[in-house]
Formats: sequence, structure tokens, C-alpha cells
Amino acid sequence: MNNSSLKPICSLLTWMTIRLNKAQVLKQFGLILFLTFPIPIIAQVTPAAPESIDKKKIKVSTASGQSVVVTANPLASDAALETLKKGGTAMDAVVAAQTVLTVVEPQSSGLGGGSFLMYWEEATKSLTALDGRETASARVKEDMWINSDGKAVPWIKATRSPSAIGVPGTTALLWEGHRQFGRLPWKNNFQRSIVLAKKGFIPSPRFLRSISLAQRLGISHSKDFKSLYFPNNSLPNQSVPFRNKELASTLSRISKGGINEFYLGKIANELIDDLQLIKNETKEMKSITKEDLANYKVIKREPICKRYKSWKVCSFPPPSGGGVALLQTLGTYELLSKNNVSESTIKHWHLLAESLRFADADRSHWIGDPIDLPVPTKGLLDDNYIKERANSIKNNKATFRPLPGKPKGSELLDLASQPRTAGGGTTHLVVVDKYGNVASYTSSVETVFGTRNLSGGMILNNQLTDFSFVSKVKGKPIANRIKPNKRPLSSMAPVIVFKDNRPVLALGSPGGWLIPHYIANALIGTLDFQLSPKEVVSQKLLSVQPSYTVLEKDGNWSKEDSNIYQSLSNLGHQIKYSSFSSGLAVIKWHKGSWHGAADPRREGTALSLQGKKNP
Repeated sequence: MNNSSLKPICSLLTWMTIRLNKAQVLKQFGLILFLTFPIPIIAQVTPAAPESIDKKKIKVSTASGQSVVVTANPLASDAALETLKKGGTAMDAVVAAQTVLTVVEPQSSGLGGGSFLMYWEEATKSLTALDGRETASARVKEDMWINSDGKAVPWIKATRSPSAIGVPGTTALLWEGHRQFGRLPWKNNFQRSIVLAKKGFIPSPRFLRSISLAQRLGISHSKDFKSLYFPNNSLPNQSVPFRNKELASTLSRISKGGINEFYLGKIANELIDDLQLIKNETKEMKSITKEDLANYKVIKREPICKRYKSWKVCSFPPPSGGGVALLQTLGTYELLSKNNVSESTIKHWHLLAESLRFADADRSHWIGDPIDLPVPTKGLLDDNYIKERANSIKNNKATFRPLPGKPKGSELLDLASQPRTAGGGTTHLVVVDKYGNVASYTSSVETVFGTRNLSGGMILNNQLTDFSFVSKVKGKPIANRIKPNKRPLSSMAPVIVFKDNRPVLALGSPGGWLIPHYIANALIGTLDFQLSPKEVVSQKLLSVQPSYTVLEKDGNWSKEDSNIYQSLSNLGHQIKYSSFSSGLAVIKWHKGSWHGAADPRREGTALSLQGKKNP
């Protein structure tokens, strides 16, 4: 076997170590070998690229005007823009876009998943954070991911288990967001998605690559998935409209019956029936119940905000760890950089890597759903604490595996850190409307196509794999342990940035654990280096693991830079290259109008309505 043949194996082996211990990795190595045999159109699975990327796309989709939408798919962007044309708000556009994404980008999000929303309402000058994260069943056990031999369930097996399905929150979030901020009738925002599901759409290359990736993760357990997405053991015909008539019916019923139809009505009953059939066929553990659906609630949370130079950056609080990690990263970077860096200097890359690594150490140790254990959020974001963490970073030497700090509020918590999680079936969109409202919205089904199980044509999530597979380490509890009615730790981190108490920037990204890494790259590029949205979504990216630093490879948007590699190596960084699956969506206020851009690594599209409005 030559060196090129070994690269996929090494990449996937690295990914497995994020979830599994060494013994488990060795146990799974036979599976890894199988997964790395060449299969047409199949994307490589890596920790940084759990979803497929478009290596051929060069042109960046941009738009500017009075109202701007940026979503992960041109059909979703078109639906959102059409909603704005009809007088809808940014929230109406979010509903329209998400329902379309449920049809055309089911590998990443859908009504069977969960979401976070950051929303600026111009009329009331208020910022709202709505948590529509999936929730564990009231019946789950802390040892649900532990086999009878005491070892963790293999991650790939867990991704397709009905036990991994959390109570979906996206439909409830859309309903609650629309109740508070919508202007058009609820059902109007479903029209485009129903038509696309019924009449079909031409499958995109990314859609087909994602199906191939799902096949690698395992689809034999789901007859419905195979029948719809892999008919006759082959990919859908890329020249024939892809239809999901069952999903069209589901969307139509939700458009008429609203939240009650999904959580209390016939759809709820059918979902539970489908789960029972899945359990009977797979003979696996327990799944969600009718009572779990009926008891689901969207939670209004207090946004977390922190000054970064002359801006106020706001993101999502726990159970998001991504928001805290992002704000920690920015605070640390600001203290260390002292306005003495540029995007071309090695100091920038070094300090960014170190700031990310220290924030990650805290994220994996202290953060979980506050319904279970208290999260020292204020302490983690305290200026003195961030200064303390920054003082541990050296300007001329890389740090390996930094330990978590001891923020104020953690004195009574004796916790263990959890291993990093994989994932990546996620999408992000941003919208600004003519009324001045701004939405930053991240949604997910966890792994590509979630569990690969369906109900009513909807993909069902596997978000419970975002919990730590073990609840304790050496007797110490893990903050992100699984417990009944708990929401798993998330990396999703929708962001809205303010200057002089006005929104001037909104962004976010998919990408699993790396989401705050991608957003930190983008924020520093935008705020410090004055990059345009087009430039910032196209810039090379840097990420980190506890013991090494990752530079982006591949694609016309980024080329390997030998100087950066050598300079970081001289500072002690262990360097690896990886393809990144970011899906940044960015809108920025600049010179009297909003400007948006979509990440060229996916198939995102920016569209706008013309005209100008002061922010």
C-alpha cells in the first residue's frame, strides 16, 4: 500500500481516537480498512471534515442591499428572499429557509433535528436567544452507551441507533420564533418546501456525495432510507427530480396544524409508531416516547456577550459550548495580540492556535446543560480569568494539551474532561430584513443524515451521541454526561456583533467541534483585518487539536503556505493538514448597505433585495 492510500486510513484513525480509547480504535481498525476502500463520489471522513466539501467551487456567492439572506443552498436562499419580498421578517425567512433545507439539504438539518436562534428585533432593540436543542428522553440511563463488557458502544454503531434520537426541537423553535417575530401567516412560509418535496429538485453534487458518505456510515438498518436515498443500491439519478412525497405531506400537515400537529397530533403518533418498528427490527435500546414529545419546550436563554475592542460580540450560552469557547478565544487573542499582528504574520497564527486550544480545554471540562450541573459561564468569561489564561500562553512556544483553568464559580465542582465529539450534519444561515431585524440561526441533525432513520419522510437526528459516552472518569462526573431530559453539549454558536448598540455583523458556521474555530477565524479576519465577507469566507483556516495544529489543505480558496508551516513548526507546533467542512454564512454592514457571502466549501448562496437603510 502506498503513502497516498494510507492517508484516508490515518485521517479516519485520528477521527476515531477523538471518540474512542486506544483499545477501541484497534478493535475498529478492520472497519476502518473497509471504509477506506475507494467508492465513487464518496467524501473522506475526518474529524475536521465530517461532511463533504466542494473542492471544485471557486466563485464565492455574494450579495448586497437593504435585505440579505445567506443559506447553505440556493433553493433555500431563494425561498427566504421570496418571503422577504412579500413583506416577511427575518424570522419568516428563517422558517421558509429551514423548511426548504429539510427537503434539499436533509443531510445537515431538518424538522427532525434541533436548532439555536439569535434574533435582533429592531422595533424593541432587543436580542433574543432561543434554544431548540434536542432533549434526551425521560427514560435514558447514564450507561446507555456502555456495553455489557463495560466498553463504550462503537461510535459508528451509536450513530444509527434509535437510542441516539433526541426529542426534535427545530419545529418548536420555528413556531416560537414565528409567534414572537413573524409577520406572514405561518403556513405561507411552507409553500416553497411543500412544492419542492412533492415535485422534486435536481440533486446537487453535495447531496449525492452526502448520500455516499451516509452509506459508508451505515444504512442497512433503515429500509426507508435505502428506498428513498439509495434506490436499487445506487445513488439517485442526478438528472431526474428527486421527490419526497411523504415529507411533502408532513410539511403540509405542520403548515396547517402548527406545533400541536408535530408534538401532540397525528405526526407525533406516527413518529412513535415508526420508532417502535425501528426498535423491533434493530432490537436496540429505548427511544423517545409520546410523553417526551408532549413535554418538549423551547427555552429562552440569556445571550452571552463580551467586548472585543470596539465591538460587542454576542453568541449562545450553554448548553452551547461553542459560544463560550468563541468569546474566550477572542478575549485571549485580544490580550496577546495587542494590535501588532496581521493575517500574514506568524504571530497571528500562533496566538490564534493557542487561544483556541486553551478555550477548548475549558469547553470540554466545564460546560454541559445547566439543568444538571451548574456551569461557571460568568467565571469562564471574566476578564481576570481570561487574563490568567492568556498569561499561561507563551509568545514563542506552543502548548500541548493545556489543562482546564479554575474559573470563579467552579469551586464546588470536581469534574473530569470528556473526549472530543465528532459530528457535522449541521447548517447555518443569516438574514437581515428591511425592518432592520437580524437572524443568525444554526440547525443540525448531528451526523450526516442523522441516524439515517426516517419518519414522515423526515430525517431523525442522532444528537444523543453528542453526550459523553462515559458519565464519569476516575469517579469524577463529566459535565456533559447523559441524563434524563437533558440537552447535549453543542458547538453551534450563532453570532451577532454590535457597534454603538447597533448590529453590524452576523455570522455562523456548521462544522461540529470546530464551529467556534471557524467563526474565530472569520471574526478576527473581519474585525481586525477588515476583510470583506467575500474575503473572509475564502481565507485559509486554522484549527487545533489538544496536541497539534491543523492547517487547511486543498481547494483554490487556500494553498499550503510553507512559510507558515515552517514558522509554526519552529515554535513547537506539530502541524497537520486537513480539508475543512466549514459552511460560513456572513452578513456585514458596510457603507450604507448590508453585504453577504457564502462559504465556497459548500453550495451556499447569498441573495439580496436592493435599497439602503441605516443600521
